[in-house]
Amino acid sequence: MVSMRRFAAYQLPVIMYAGIIFALSSIHKMPTPDLGFDHLDKLVHSAEYFVFMLLAFRALAGSSPKSRGFTIYFMAAAISILFAVSDEYHQSFVPGRHADFYDVVADSAGVFFAGIFLFFLHRDTSSAS
Repeated sequence: MVSMRRFAAYQLPVIMYAGIIFALSSIHKMPTPDLGFDHLDKLVHSAEYFVFMLLAFRALAGSSPKSRGFTIYFMAAAISILFAVSDEYHQSFVPGRHADFYDVVADSAGVFFAGIFLFFLHRDTSSAS
């Protein structure tokens, strides 16, 4: 059984972050500033899911500290990408919003880069011991 303190420290942040993503996806039309960059929304999607992947990985690693290897990376990536797909599906029901395959591609890129970041982060910390 996961203690309430462990839940609040590891699982709650990713749950709250998912709630924030869901709430923002429910807004009729998200304002985007014009910064002279054509695909700013894709960069935002990548950054959003980079953070989601970090939180999902942390939640999984924190709930099972004995788990090692690529299982946690794979599970965190799968959860992150499935949430991205479900978020785009959700947006298809929000007036003024639509589902965009390229948003999922951008989300997945953020997940991929977070996985690489975590791999190198953990490789460096494990070799330092």
